[in-house]
Amino acid sequence: MIASRLFFVITFFLVMFGSVIDSFAKETVLGGVLLSPDGENRGVFTLTPAPGGLLVSANLENMPAGQHAFHLHANPSCAKNFKAAGGHYNPTGVPHGLLSGESFHLGDMPNIHIGDTGELKIEYFIRGLNLSSMPRPGALIIHADGDDYISQPSGAAGMRIACGVIE
Repeated sequence: MIASRLFFVITFFLVMFGSVIDSFAKETVLGGVLLSPDGENRGVFTLTPAPGGLLVSANLENMPAGQHAFHLHANPSCAKNFKAAGGHYNPTGVPHGLLSGESFHLGDMPNIHIGDTGELKIEYFIRGLNLSSMPRPGALIIHADGDDYISQPSGAAGMRIACGVIE
């Protein structure tokens, strides 16, 4: 009797949640290598599908100490001193800024703070973003300064000091 109930419960969960689990298993983890404008390695990153969003992870090295903006940009290119990466990933066309009182770009993430060692490990979850909704992979950009979370169109974060194409 217990075995048949257990079989029923397991079968029920597999039927109810199997398609959800399968859909996440089919999404590919993407990532890339972050380079400086001079082509020096600045670290690696991954984008991992998760229920309800996307987990962005990065292991940074040889970075300048301080506060830096950390964004997903729209175009999969680091050419032209990283300008070819375009603006922030913003499929809904909303104004920039976590503090602007409006919705914010899906490519906006909080500033990162790098210590004197030049190293940082970070994970950030972007709710509502998934790889299958992105028309093409873009690039991950780290800026020289922090994002002020208000200025239009991109937060006055300064030069682009590291870039990695999402592959």
